[in-house]
Formats: sequence, C-alpha cells, structure tokens
Amino acid sequence: MTLVKAGDINLSYTVRGNGQPLILIAGFATVKNMWLPLLHAFSKQYRVVIFDNRGIGGSDKPAGPYSTRMMAGDTLALMDHLGIDKAHILGGSLGGMIAQCIAIDNPQRVDKLILFSTSAGGEPLRDMIIDLAEATTPNWKRSGPGLAGADLRKLTAAIAALSFNEPFNRMVIVPMASLMVRLGITKVPAGQIEAMFTHNALNKLNLIKAPTLVMTGTRDRLMPSKSSETLASRIKGARLVTIDGGSHALAERNSGRFTKEVLDFLGNA
Repeated sequence: MTLVKAGDINLSYTVRGNGQPLILIAGFATVKNMWLPLLHAFSKQYRVVIFDNRGIGGSDKPAGPYSTRMMAGDTLALMDHLGIDKAHILGGSLGGMIAQCIAIDNPQRVDKLILFSTSAGGEPLRDMIIDLAEATTPNWKRSGPGLAGADLRKLTAAIAALSFNEPFNRMVIVPMASLMVRLGITKVPAGQIEAMFTHNALNKLNLIKAPTLVMTGTRDRLMPSKSSETLASRIKGARLVTIDGGSHALAERNSGRFTKEVLDFLGNA
C-alpha cells in the first residue's frame, strides 16, 4: 500500500503501466481493489492510477461532511503528486459524480471522460436516498437537512443490495457484506453518503468540454438508465452506451463489454 499526502488527508493508491494517464475513481463504499479485474487490460496501454477515496480502505477517514467537489480535490491532489497534468478520467456511481466535478471545474485536467452507472444528482438522487432511508429506518421521518437520524448501516447495506442483480451476489455476497456493516466490521462511509446526497451538477454539465462516454445498464436498480440518458443529453457530444441486462455494478459484472467500450473510446482520436 502506497500512501501520499493529498491536501488534508493521506490517500492509498496504486499505479500500473505506462503511457497516457488513466485515473479510475471508485464508487460509494468501494475500495480501489474493485478495479483489479480490469487493471491488466487497461495497464497494457495506459498508466493506470487507482486509489481509495477518503472515508474508505487504506485512505484517511476524517469526519464529514464530504462533498463531491472536496473528493474531486483529493483526486487532483493525487494527480499533482504523480506529476500528471492531464489524464483520462473514469468514474462510476459516486466516482462518476466526482469525475463530473473535475471535468466541470478543471477542464484543462481532463483528456477524455468516462462516466458509468452514475447520476447528475439533484432531486432524483436525493429522493432515492431518502426513500431507502425511510425503508431501512423504522419510523424515520425526515425533519431537517441531510439524513440525520437515519440508520446509515442499514442504508449502506440497502445500497449494496441494489448494486447487484445476479442470484449468487444477492444470496451470498450482499448478505455477507451487509452483515459486516451491521456488526461494525466494515466502517460505514457516512461522509460518502453525504457527498452523494448533496451532489447536483445538472445545470453545469454543459461546461464539460472533454469528449465523454456515458455507460449504463438496463437493469441498474440504483441509478436507472434515465440518469445516464440525462447526462448524455446535457453533455455536448457525449456518446451513450446502454448494456442490455447490466446492473449497477457494470464494471464488475459486465467486465468484457465494459473494457472493450472504454478502450475503443480512448483509442479513437
């Protein structure tokens, strides 16, 4: 594990390969090792950087609140440390929201942008999170800003359950992960929930200048295809790829198609 001081925190990161830099930004409650099945293919052509976002894995876990703009700053600080002025940026779910912030606020740092299983945020995403909080916290009624009083352990477990559709994952992997969260073995990244809850880039997507690929699965139960269709329609020139039957965990469960689409997109002039 390699640690670097990035702004006010230490980030755990790994670099593989040579060539143009490709930064992979993981989603909510997900560590950098999620990328390992894809790392071999990507690192044949690119200098691939993977890392644990603040609040998870080997990176620091300061108290919240977090924001996607704050976490974008973490990514840029890591790029600075590695001497990367400009890179391809790929992000999924929460990572896609962080990637949006980078492309909007620092367009000069982004070569090409890949967003998958993600959302522009705002009211639709907040409503989805509130609905999950109400479903997982008996008698919880939102009485103020944010998610105060909601059971974030159960909320995290519910998000994990919606990320996978396959029977094995739903019957074995997800319950095991949910149990670890409920027992406190896995720390709930509360700050990351806040970052998703407050993300709203809808009216700034037109500021994205980088060539953009947006990918979604038709069976994404967490951030439906409609979210990606909105992103693609608001980002000038964006290409939308819809993977039939794909779940929210698109990179993990549809890795072959996912890798091909990414490499084809990056390889085109």
